[in-house]
Amino acid sequence: MIQRCDPVVLTQIKALVAPILQSSDSLQTRQRRLARLGYTIARSDGGAYLATVPHGVRLIELW
Repeated sequence: MIQRCDPVVLTQIKALVAPILQSSDSLQTRQRRLARLGYTIARSDGGAYLATVPHGVRLIELW
């Protein structure tokens, strides 16, 4: 389940992580860079999500 979030905050989060997610770096490098900001890429049967660290709250569906 994706957590509801203030639309303004969600837009700011997207702007913050977009360069990392769109980079051609390896998944491990992108995970490391996201972790520095307090986020991770979580995977499940439903796809991949941007989630918070350490609680794993899903914020954005990725792909």
